[in-house]
Amino acid sequence: MSDENPLRIASELARAGNPAQAVACLESALARTRAAPERPLNASILARTAGLHCEGLGRFEEAARYYEEAAATAVHDPLPLLALGEVRWRLGESAMAQSCLTSAESLARTAGDVDVLKMIATLRATWTSEHP
Repeated sequence: MSDENPLRIASELARAGNPAQAVACLESALARTRAAPERPLNASILARTAGLHCEGLGRFEEAARYYEEAAATAVHDPLPLLALGEVRWRLGESAMAQSCLTSAESLARTAGDVDVLKMIATLRATWTSEHP
């Protein structure tokens, strides 16, 4: 199997019922980007996609590491922080989860991203209802 398009290959693997192999494919591609002096633009997408697959597998600590990597490579994108916050919440790390949402909210406000702000408000309401 060629690794020319790891996102496509990972998607095919996941659709075929092999999400762990999808993560391995994405990790292989990410490993190549980590060695580059300047990471390619798709590094954040690769990391976010790996995080999503890890979440689906119940591997939340690993998902958090991928979301942290995505956030570090896409510093103006609130979505990796939003995903990281959700995973941290699932892991019982409510203070870290709230911190992620606060950072995501700041980025979303700066960008004027109303959709992300709505997602953050929805998450906060859900979390408040789970742990009033």
